[in-house]
Amino acid sequence: MSESASRELKLNDVTASYGSSRILHGVSMCVRRGEVGCLLGLNGMGKTTTLRAILGLVDRQEGQIVCDGRPLNGPTHRRARAGVTLVPEDRKVFSGLSVRENLEVARQRPSDDVAAFTIDDATRLFPRLAERMDQLAGTLSGGEQQMLVVARAMVANPRYILLDEPTEGLAPNYVEAIHDAIVEMRARGFGVLLVEQSLALATAVGDHFQVIESGHIVYSEPRERVLAEPAALEKRLTVE
Repeated sequence: MSESASRELKLNDVTASYGSSRILHGVSMCVRRGEVGCLLGLNGMGKTTTLRAILGLVDRQEGQIVCDGRPLNGPTHRRARAGVTLVPEDRKVFSGLSVRENLEVARQRPSDDVAAFTIDDATRLFPRLAERMDQLAGTLSGGEQQMLVVARAMVANPRYILLDEPTEGLAPNYVEAIHDAIVEMRARGFGVLLVEQSLALATAVGDHFQVIESGHIVYSEPRERVLAEPAALEKRLTVE
């Protein structure tokens, strides 16, 4: 196996179901370390289910998920220990803990050659959090909570970070902060799988783009092709 092949999160023909409803139908894709993969699509097409399937949070799934050359399976905690973390769209902070305690609970040393992201790095990247380190997380604004959950994922120093709609409902200054965080993730060697409604953000940070429709990947192109033919991607994301 080549070195590049062992530094990727890969889905091979993955299906996923909730109860008797199959949501994903043979999804195949990969995200490489040090790159940002963007998973795009209209609402209800399977984007969040794809992220949840990677962490084993669906009722039933088939197919193969491989993380850095090893099968990623079993319960969610085992997959997390393998180096995959999810930032869900509902901004789950530990509301009764301070900002500092939220970060300290998650802090881990990197397991390999990922450049360690520390709490000091988090406060430099998100100055607003630095001002609120002793404040209870549950009293933060929505944008501040989103910065906290992203920073918390980063100080865990995983190999891969899955981001589910990280800028939904945020003011422009918070969107800029999330943009900068994604750029930092890539620079430090994290692999990032970004689910995002904002095409502007996705094209600003993405290295590879997939569009999912009704549980099927229907479009997959590298950044160069997307920037050369933006209308092809935009058409896939337009309700006719």
